[in-house]
Amino acid sequence: MLEISGTSLTTCQVAPDGSAIRLNFKSACGQPASLTLPIKCIQQLLMTLPQAASMAIRAKYGDDTLRLIFPLGDWRLEKASGAGELILTLNTADGFEVAFSLAKDAIRQMASGLETKSAPDEADCTYLN
Repeated sequence: MLEISGTSLTTCQVAPDGSAIRLNFKSACGQPASLTLPIKCIQQLLMTLPQAASMAIRAKYGDDTLRLIFPLGDWRLEKASGAGELILTLNTADGFEVAFSLAKDAIRQMASGLETKSAPDEADCTYLN
């Protein structure tokens, strides 16, 4: 198996037809390197990385309550075209964005949950900067 160790992501490029993404980074020996993946692999990677990062944080600090979190910068809720679902998009101030499709019942459950549950005191939360 070919293993490439990187130290920092430098840039990324999108194929003109949107079929792939190239991740450019600095290798552990200081040389430029790149990894090109088809969009299907990028989607799989996006679904895998948050959980893997949370597992790494828990292992590093020996605390099973820690998880990867991002401060919310902005959000929007919009109707999906041609569907009865809604799209909830969450953004951070530094450009990270994720979107979820939600059935209207899920939005009602979320709103109901906010009305019936109070948030824990800030002292009860663990933040990782």
